Amino acid sequence: MEKEIEHNFDKQLVLVEYPGVVENEEKAIRTLGGLHNISTTYSLRNRRLELRFRPDDAFSKPACGDRHKTLSFLMKVKLRRKKKKDDNSSNYNSGEESDSSSELYTGDSSGIIDCSIAISGRVETAYRFKNLCDFQFLPMDKEFGTHGPTVCKYTNLVPIGLPTSSWLAGDAPYFLPPATFSRMDTMQQYLYRKETADDNTTPPNIIGRTRRRRSGHAVFVTFDVPEIPKKPRPIALKLLRLKFLNGVHYETVKKIFEDRPVWSKNALIFLTKYTSEQLKYLLPSVAYYFVTGPWRIMWVRFGYDPRADPTAIKYQTLDYRLRTVGGLKTKVKAKRSYCNYLLPYKSSPSCRPKVAVITKENLQLEKTDDKQNENKCLSDTMYIFHPETVPPSRQMFYQYCDIYAPEIQEMLEKLPAPPPGAQCHERLGWLPSGMDDRCREIINKIITDILKEQTGVQSASLEEKSSKDDQGESEEEIDYEEDDEDLEEREEDMEEEDESDD
Repeated sequence: MEKEIEHNFDKQLVLVEYPGVVENEEKAIRTLGGLHNISTTYSLRNRRLELRFRPDDAFSKPACGDRHKTLSFLMKVKLRRKKKKDDNSSNYNSGEESDSSSELYTGDSSGIIDCSIAISGRVETAYRFKNLCDFQFLPMDKEFGTHGPTVCKYTNLVPIGLPTSSWLAGDAPYFLPPATFSRMDTMQQYLYRKETADDNTTPPNIIGRTRRRRSGHAVFVTFDVPEIPKKPRPIALKLLRLKFLNGVHYETVKKIFEDRPVWSKNALIFLTKYTSEQLKYLLPSVAYYFVTGPWRIMWVRFGYDPRADPTAIKYQTLDYRLRTVGGLKTKVKAKRSYCNYLLPYKSSPSCRPKVAVITKENLQLEKTDDKQNENKCLSDTMYIFHPETVPPSRQMFYQYCDIYAPEIQEMLEKLPAPPPGAQCHERLGWLPSGMDDRCREIINKIITDILKEQTGVQSASLEEKSSKDDQGESEEEIDYEEDDEDLEEREEDMEEEDESDD
């Protein structure tokens, strides 16, 4: 009668295909960073498992294992066979049996008298080390010039235990290897192409320190352009037909720009309930985009020039940033954070074939992301400032007509009309000098009072003002000093790198 196989499919295991012969399990786990590092890597889906063959060496470059989905199980097999009998000893009975599973099985099944099989658990995740390890640079140098013996200078670079004052006062050898020698860790074929000549279409005031903008056939203008565009590019209208957006979607956006000539993209997302991908093709067909000036990062209807219309003062952009005073910064979420983009140790080529895997986790994540995007678009605080609410992020681009603070609206109504022949200022627009700073102070005071009620922080620490000016903001805030189009392109670059790593 056959025995029933014992199994434990409820137990989930993780497989690590170690690139070597494991004779000591503790040392093998130590090269992987220990159980804590393995658990941390497993909890982060886009992390790679690092294996350092010299775990005690801080300059050791790791070999990275990629995460793969698998469907397998761990099976434990026990074989009982007759114990080997020594020719010189006659004290053992030839029929005596013992468990010899610890002995090496040579393939001879004649002596097997019992076999037991048990399934220890299922394996759904495996880490495989299929890529090359980075170049290793050992901390060694010649002891006496170029002809002396090679000695290790690791102890001079990394102290053992608590360093003494003499160790700190001594000379440090020049050993500064880079974080990585090679960006890619897989062999790939690169097809060299002929370098394309520059078309010299960049305005003279643009330095071009970054890659060229992926405009999506939109019309981008600066404040100093002599004439504003009158109509869209033909390719933009062609893309509408290809994306099936030339019907109700196009008429809806066109009607909104007829009622009001200047809009922000966030406002259009809330009003139309269209996705950012749809507006990416709709906006270039009805409006052009201001890159600099008082209407920066705003979409303006074709044929309308706000520089020649003093009433366009209410459509100007107000760049508001939450001041880092009294712990307020931690109470308002950042617009973007580098913590959301956990990149692996090294990159992999994008030409590697990808395998699509549909799991319940992915479906649940997609549903959650869709719900979050819908909830985000339901709130008008993404482009309107209400005196009783806190902005959704630490930096906001408002239009003055969308700031519902009574004091600011009263200031706009009392502004005198510009004299005949007045020119629009490149930075202030139609506003008087100092009004934008005054509006920021009003908004900051309103937000401070709201957070003071919510958090119960002492008013003395909240009323204290930061000595930093707008150009002296913290490094994190400077990172956000970009328009929405540049930030979207950066997000697309990060997503492309994540996809190439998966």
